[in-house]
Amino acid sequence: MWLYILFCCFRLSMMINLPNSTMNEIDFVEVLDEPYHKPLIQNSHVNIFIAKLDRNQTTMYHRHKENTVYTVIAGSLCNTQILGADVREQEYVTGDCFSGEYRLHPLIHRVECLNESSANAWFVGCEILQDKAFVSADVLEHNHWIPISTVNITGCRAYRLKLAPQETTGKQLIDSSGVFISLTDGKLQINNDKLEQQQFPLSTGIIEKGHVTWFDGTIQLEIQNMNSNVYEAILLLVA
Repeated sequence: MWLYILFCCFRLSMMINLPNSTMNEIDFVEVLDEPYHKPLIQNSHVNIFIAKLDRNQTTMYHRHKENTVYTVIAGSLCNTQILGADVREQEYVTGDCFSGEYRLHPLIHRVECLNESSANAWFVGCEILQDKAFVSADVLEHNHWIPISTVNITGCRAYRLKLAPQETTGKQLIDSSGVFISLTDGKLQINNDKLEQQQFPLSTGIIEKGHVTWFDGTIQLEIQNMNSNVYEAILLLVA
């Protein structure tokens, strides 16, 4: 009897990060099929989804199999559980941006937003579909574009934008396509010079917290904060 119990425990422990053929035996869904993960933008470069959980809500077990960058729009206190592992409490801080490498080692887990969380959970997930390096080694140079060291996956560079009231980025050449994620409500003045018929899809005016925009590079862009509060955003550039 004890040998059988040990065998079962061993089999369960081996279910994590197994080949796809073995994973098919486990009760889970793909991340974009999980009800709390809503697909937003899909193209040849990225799959972007919004994940929202009210307090006391729990996702199904779901699989991540593409390298993914996460942006925390609203901080929360959650339980996370990898299939076959113990539950782990995790606090997510508003504005955090981090990555997970799942292409070689898929992740199956579930997440619960705890009742004692200060807010409902709100994430933007961006799957990076192309595993290629940037042609240019150049990075954004203006001091308002701050590189994010917690994003470490091939084919993506992440920056944090922070503008005081009336402050501007100055003109910046962006030679890659990418994703712009607003962390706060804001009122922006956007100046965009067309290059190669590409144009930044946001226009001057009000932008809401959590707004996500895909743009095709190359563009030359200047953003000014016209509001009385600090404006923050995340920029993901894709090779």
